[in-house]
Amino acid sequence: MIKLAIIGCGKVAENMQLPGFAAVPQAVISALADVDRGNLNRMGDRYGVKARYEDYLEMLKSEEIDAVSICTPNYLHARMTVDCCKAGKYVLVEKPAATSMAEVKRMKAAADEARVFVMVEQYLRFVPVNELARQVIQSGILGKVRGFRGRHGSGDPSNWSPEGKWFFNKEEAFGGALADIGIHIIDAVRWVSGKEIARVQGFTAKLGTRGDVEDNAALTVETTDGCVGVFEASWTQQPSLSTYQIYCEKGMLEMLNNKSLRATIKDPKGEITFDVPKESVHGSPWRYFIECVQNKSMPFVDIEESGKSLAVVLAGYRSAVTGKAVEVGS
Repeated sequence: MIKLAIIGCGKVAENMQLPGFAAVPQAVISALADVDRGNLNRMGDRYGVKARYEDYLEMLKSEEIDAVSICTPNYLHARMTVDCCKAGKYVLVEKPAATSMAEVKRMKAAADEARVFVMVEQYLRFVPVNELARQVIQSGILGKVRGFRGRHGSGDPSNWSPEGKWFFNKEEAFGGALADIGIHIIDAVRWVSGKEIARVQGFTAKLGTRGDVEDNAALTVETTDGCVGVFEASWTQQPSLSTYQIYCEKGMLEMLNNKSLRATIKDPKGEITFDVPKESVHGSPWRYFIECVQNKSMPFVDIEESGKSLAVVLAGYRSAVTGKAVEVGS
């Protein structure tokens, strides 16, 4: 049995992490930490967790736990991850994993030194339609990938987290729609297509959302092997939309709203609508994380891998400021 602690008892933990881990038979939620005593007691009472701490460092010292899930504002991810690794705990951290590549390096170094791992909760990699799309691309039936377009649009976070004012504060969130939901579609397309991004031309806009972060962003990107593509992220779109198209030698693969997958084939001309499995091959990101902890096996979306998607986001922000194309990782 893996003993788990969760740091941060806001809406992300309430809606995703706590019910997700509670459904994993091999895991027990042993402790909770949050600076908000109201959230702490509400979630503790709901899940029957007696060990409750307003100071996560005190929790790390006092509780016998194997792993930690971090569900706090973005600016705290790196600091808390490093502290948990130093305490010998495996870590699952919400996306974006960090606010800079320097933080990513510190997180990886702390994990390596402690001989643990950091997994990042890039949930689109655990959505069955995306697992299937990756298999289709890898099968070669559409030929080589020649380009792509991805868009993730929704209302802003106040729609699902009314108390989450930090999402709109650059000091705490470091970015708006691009960092919050754009990173999801970037990571999904990178994973499905097998392409890595080399250069980014980015544009951001603020069309009405409160705070001092962007609510819309668009990136034109070039891959390491010379393909071009587009990513878009929006907090001002209703109804919500999550979609990508991957353009290949022999046709196009299109995913819509994490539910449907269709291939349009050039020769012989026709369409294939795929039957999408109802469940991820891994069950869920929470089950997969616990299994990786049990087996001491490196997750396929560790801090280094997720850092590649973060690097695209960071390059997009730099480009939007300078007005010039930016090398990823520069």
